[in-house]
Amino acid sequence: MFFHVHAFEQSLTDVIEKSLQKNQLNIYRKLFNFVVFCDGINNCLSRITNISSRKDKECGQGTLLRHFSKWFFLNVDPPLTEVHADLDNIAVAVKEKNISGSSDVKISTLLWKSNSRKWSQIGDLRHNGDIYPAFISHLFPNTAYMLNGRKLKIGILEWQSFCKKSDCSTNGSTVYSHVCKDLFDSLGEYLNFTYELIEPPDKSWGELSETWSGLIGMVARNDVDLSGIPYVITLKRSKADAFSYFMYQSECEVVHKKLSNNDNHWMLLVSVFKWEVYICGLLTMAWCIGLYTLLERYSVGEHIEAGEIPACPSPSTSDSVMTAVLVPLRQGSLHLPQTIPGCIFYASWWLFCITFVAVYTGNLFAIVSVVKEKIPFNTMEELAENDDFKIIITKGTATEEIFKYSNDSVSKKIWTKALDSRSANIQNSLDEDLYHRMLLQSGYYAYITGSTETNGIEKTVFNLRRMKCSIGPYFLSLPFPANSPLAELFSDKLMRLYDNGMLEAWARKWSSTKREEDVPAMTKVDMSNLRSAWAMCVSGITVAITILGIERFLNYRINQD
Repeated sequence: MFFHVHAFEQSLTDVIEKSLQKNQLNIYRKLFNFVVFCDGINNCLSRITNISSRKDKECGQGTLLRHFSKWFFLNVDPPLTEVHADLDNIAVAVKEKNISGSSDVKISTLLWKSNSRKWSQIGDLRHNGDIYPAFISHLFPNTAYMLNGRKLKIGILEWQSFCKKSDCSTNGSTVYSHVCKDLFDSLGEYLNFTYELIEPPDKSWGELSETWSGLIGMVARNDVDLSGIPYVITLKRSKADAFSYFMYQSECEVVHKKLSNNDNHWMLLVSVFKWEVYICGLLTMAWCIGLYTLLERYSVGEHIEAGEIPACPSPSTSDSVMTAVLVPLRQGSLHLPQTIPGCIFYASWWLFCITFVAVYTGNLFAIVSVVKEKIPFNTMEELAENDDFKIIITKGTATEEIFKYSNDSVSKKIWTKALDSRSANIQNSLDEDLYHRMLLQSGYYAYITGSTETNGIEKTVFNLRRMKCSIGPYFLSLPFPANSPLAELFSDKLMRLYDNGMLEAWARKWSSTKREEDVPAMTKVDMSNLRSAWAMCVSGITVAITILGIERFLNYRINQD
């Protein structure tokens, strides 16, 4: 294409907008090659570069023309002055008179240095107007240095083990460590840039009302070049920002404090079996008392002559009762059976009681020594109907957007319960995270979030139970301003870091050693909660001693009389 200088600004705008719609970095490098003929144009170099730089900031996010365009100015009037426009790849051909009075054309390029730029002569033109072949590849040396040491502004917030704010600071700047520092140090070395970390003023992740707030709002307004924290790609966010290649995959999960079935009061002693078992046991014992009395008293199955007196007196009813009761208590019997049927019954009753008592003892030991988890819900439907648990959803997250705008009846119930649990006084995302963890630690709160966040929560809140949501996977990527070419430039490096496992390796490096969950030791019956049981035992012993004393006293008086 050929542009006249008067139509250059509008034509450049059209080219930029059409190119950004294609959103392919390799096309940028092929399209944005400009040759400018400066014959007869006043202040050609500064005029064209200033227009280009301004249009780049308006349409190309200050990145497209700056890094991905090449400019070759022909017949520029000397002398060369500093170019204040932000364009990396500029080469000029300047006419200079030599000693003989003829004109030579010197080729110079604008080279980036650590703190400044300067013109460097790299060759000249032949008399026939051709460029020496040796200098063709050196016209735009800055292309080999990617972003040429540019200082990027990166929005940042503290997030799980991915990015931790350091207590120290350097020259008043914010210092962060962990995965985010390793990531941007590696990207900075590869893409040749430095960076400055900037926190959003409201220190929140960002929500959409009339405009975006928080960190995502800084990116949408182009206040920063990118976000240093990965976000889940949603429809609303994709309309405001561009996203890089995904870095992490996360699943929606529900976490809550585990509940215990253990009852540490005296009723634990009778909670081994259901009440039906105890009723059947008492009925069986009553039946055994009657049967044992019948077998022994009437010598069932044995022939006794008329007038013959049995060798031993038949047991009384109290003897039969004590025999049936003492056997399961592993005590001796006051009366041993004298008949063969009685012996068979007595042996069978012992075998039955041994088995029954062994089962009771084993179950009691298992209940006391093992903590049984009480699972309050297993599905999202059960969670929505559970009145005991309140629901936590963090503001500005993809999870909030899913439940907030869903037409599903279950999601609507969950969102209503989540609104009831929110504190209107907390707007800071960091304070909100601490508040949610405190609620989660207290119990009877269900936290709906991604598995990436859950991994960080488990390091401070222990004894948690996870449940998968009925929502598909999340993909987390770095947000960039809309139409920012940096998104695709960074994607190439991020793809390599993801494929070669560096992102996962950094995550393992900075993930603190997870402390094993506090597995309670043998759950002992709390003696302080056994007061009622002790009172019953003491009362029973007192009554028994009193009755025994009265009986002994009456027997003594009767014998005296």
